Amino acid sequence: MKYLIVIVFLALGGMGVAMAAGEAASTGTVSVAVGKVTLLPMGGAAETPLKVGDAVPVGSTVKTGAASRAVIKTTKQSAVRIAENSQAVFMDLVDSDTAPKVLVDLKSGSLGALIQPQAQSTMDFKVKTPSGIAAARGTMFAVAVEDGKGFVKVEHGKVDVTPANVKKQQPQMGKVNAVTGSATETPAGQAAHPLKEGDIIAVGSTLKTGADSSATITMTTTSAIRLGANAEAVVAEIVESKEEPRVLLDLKNGTIGALVKPETSGKMDFKIKTPSGTAVAKGAFYSVSVENGKGYVQTKDGEVVIVPLDAASTPPAPKKQ
Repeated sequence: MKYLIVIVFLALGGMGVAMAAGEAASTGTVSVAVGKVTLLPMGGAAETPLKVGDAVPVGSTVKTGAASRAVIKTTKQSAVRIAENSQAVFMDLVDSDTAPKVLVDLKSGSLGALIQPQAQSTMDFKVKTPSGIAAARGTMFAVAVEDGKGFVKVEHGKVDVTPANVKKQQPQMGKVNAVTGSATETPAGQAAHPLKEGDIIAVGSTLKTGADSSATITMTTTSAIRLGANAEAVVAEIVESKEEPRVLLDLKNGTIGALVKPETSGKMDFKIKTPSGTAVAKGAFYSVSVENGKGYVQTKDGEVVIVPLDAASTPPAPKKQ
């Protein structure tokens, strides 16, 4: 274990190429690919080789073989180096000058993470492991998974580790209440399967509905969603908490109706991301749609803040979900 972590840190010296300035995007970029490095796209598509310059979309899995490694630029001010025989799912990438965010789920192997010091006050950088979540600000650190357990070694800065047993008391998953027609779930790095009532939805999964279909899902004890027909959404985050419940969905297509109970106003952080911006709601019932690559919001009750949807867009006529 010790020699593995040391190797990760020695190799971090080559991460400078991954820190060049780039435009805000919800994808990572391959800066280094040595040996066998592959990408498993979200949604169960075929595994493909990765090379320098390739994009790493949110929800995809990067794998490395023996004597192989990869450096992925995650934001303008952060990067990760994935060591040999490793597998990591890129669950959230937000390149922002004010609130950059990275969430990587390390399934096996090890990775090194580098965050530039100037991002210390704004960067939300987390690496998830079976043993817990390592959250860092302005630091260089390494995370490894061996025999189903997570390990963290810090070289510079501060890393907070949230034990996995705490998360077990706060389930990070939703539950299917009803399905009409056809609906599927594609967990990160796995094949798609049909959804049915009672199924548990894991973070990182992609949800899809067919024509004339819908699915109703409880996200937390105080929030729920209803996917309309021909919808596709990625479940990026679910945190069940009395004090700070959070839900983040990335709507790729179609419509989501969302219900946030009014009594959670001031606590619930419920967001639906679209290509045009992010809808943030507190104690509201509203719907979010994506059509032709643009996002639209319709509010029925409560408050929804749009950050920042195209003000010039005209919402489409309401559709039957």
